[in-house]
Amino acid sequence: MNADGQKTRNVKWLSGLILVSSMMHAQAADSLNLDYVLTELSRQHNNASDLVKSARQPANTSLALSSPLFSQAKPAPTNDGDSDVLSRLTAIASNTVSRFTQSGIASSYGRQFHGGKTTNGDTFDQNALTAAHASLPMNCYIKVTNKSNGKSVVVKVNDRKPFSGNRVVDLSYAAAKQIGISNAGSGDVLIERVADPAGL
Repeated sequence: MNADGQKTRNVKWLSGLILVSSMMHAQAADSLNLDYVLTELSRQHNNASDLVKSARQPANTSLALSSPLFSQAKPAPTNDGDSDVLSRLTAIASNTVSRFTQSGIASSYGRQFHGGKTTNGDTFDQNALTAAHASLPMNCYIKVTNKSNGKSVVVKVNDRKPFSGNRVVDLSYAAAKQIGISNAGSGDVLIERVADPAGL
């Protein structure tokens, strides 16, 4: 590159620094403080690099690990840190599931839907122990207890239905019959999430 070209390049570079300087802090009122500009550029570059590095790090789990839920979960000791974290998080999930309860009105649905498709793709069988719920995961199990007589049934959630008022669950005919609400058509119930069909 000839001397004129180098001079032009230097002028452009200097112009860029002047622009950056005026935009950042409006420092160059009387004269250009090149040291300040270069220091600021270097600092901002380092800050950006630190942000990129931190973004590439694994998620910080310190907040999750300090959660009261986390401290309640006590799995068997292990030497593997990752396995320990995974088992404790699994225990938290299990504890959370076991604490789900809901009260409200249960109703039943049967003959008019028998043989149709449920939300999860099952064929609806009014004689099976199943239920429709507005938000619980498909294929999970819930224990439904009739508050008036204490009778309970464990059902699989395999359907969704629009609910109105304080109605919280629709039971198959067989499930409603088992807890004594098939004749009345509805009843006040307590719902508890359970891990399996045995109600454990």
